[in-house]
Amino acid sequence: MAPDALERVSDRVYRVKDRYVNLYVIDAERIVLADTGTRTAEPKIRAGLRELGKEVSDVGLVLLTHHHGDHMGTAGVWAREARAQVAVHEADREVVAGRERRSATGVGAAAKVVVTFLGVFARLRPAEPVEPGRTLAGDETLDLLGLRLRTVHAPGHTLGSCAFHLLPDDVLFAGDAVNARDGRPGPPRFVEDPDAAVRSYERLLAIPRKALCPGHGEPIRGP
Repeated sequence: MAPDALERVSDRVYRVKDRYVNLYVIDAERIVLADTGTRTAEPKIRAGLRELGKEVSDVGLVLLTHHHGDHMGTAGVWAREARAQVAVHEADREVVAGRERRSATGVGAAAKVVVTFLGVFARLRPAEPVEPGRTLAGDETLDLLGLRLRTVHAPGHTLGSCAFHLLPDDVLFAGDAVNARDGRPGPPRFVEDPDAAVRSYERLLAIPRKALCPGHGEPIRGP
């Protein structure tokens, strides 16, 4: 029997681990995806939908925390097949749509080397561009598909990095604005604005919540 694709975070929130990156499935009136992993995540997401007794057509919304290809890799699939609305912060919209390219810098010597490698890889295998159906301003409370969530603009990792606080479940989706690769939270290593990245990291860590869901590493439980 194949292993379960979904790992429960809360009553309605599940993690899908796609190689080195996380994406999250919210089982609401319709399915909401918080990020969509790399291009290779598609079979795992489909398997997760089956585990919930859902169809692809049940995917109604994709929340992108930022424009990087390992987080928006399958967004175009759900926009095309399920007609899901893709939402992203206004500062990353043009990159997601493929009309703008942007580069990052690494914090520390090792990160600088990795950024160089990732830049080459991204040019060789770019994510499929997708036209966002909704642009977010950040720092607003919204009702989307029956979900009350607060958007938190968290610039630094990218200029349009945006976290999503699912209020009824008290789960905070931080994307890469919080780096949990080393088993503990820290600021991101790859950034478009280094100073803003530290401020955003500190702001997100200070938000009371039951669980913080990072883009990489394990979910962080408790305040």
